[in-house]
Amino acid sequence: MSIAFSPEWVEEQAKLCSDDEEFQTGIAKFNRKVLVLIHPSPHRGVTEEHVYGFDFPSMAGLERDGDEWVTDYILEGNYEDWYKVNEGIDDLVPALMNEQVLVPKGSVSYVARFLPAIQRYMALARTHTTGYKGDFQPSATAAS
Repeated sequence: MSIAFSPEWVEEQAKLCSDDEEFQTGIAKFNRKVLVLIHPSPHRGVTEEHVYGFDFPSMAGLERDGDEWVTDYILEGNYEDWYKVNEGIDDLVPALMNEQVLVPKGSVSYVARFLPAIQRYMALARTHTTGYKGDFQPSATAAS
């Protein structure tokens, strides 16, 4: 149980997804590296950048080549947008399609093919998110 997007949260998310048969079955053919960039939402008390990524389906962390991340996808948005996705207020694939969360590298249509696995990933995230930075609060149904 941890604060969303913290190093502890990322580690727990990787473990849950690695151990979850439903997620692993759904994501098996995705075989992509995804970098998540979460920009500050200073008006809500979040002043630092959060960066993490996974190599799907192994859930290994991403590597760097000098200053550049080795990744196939970049998903980018502010903390407030990622909070809404993590809480299930907004679903990830529609947030990608309407550019609430940007995809400066990668294909949104390809990601959409893995919708059940993405929904499972988000459901797993809600099981161990106990809080957020700034003035964001977990919903009553999040950590159930």
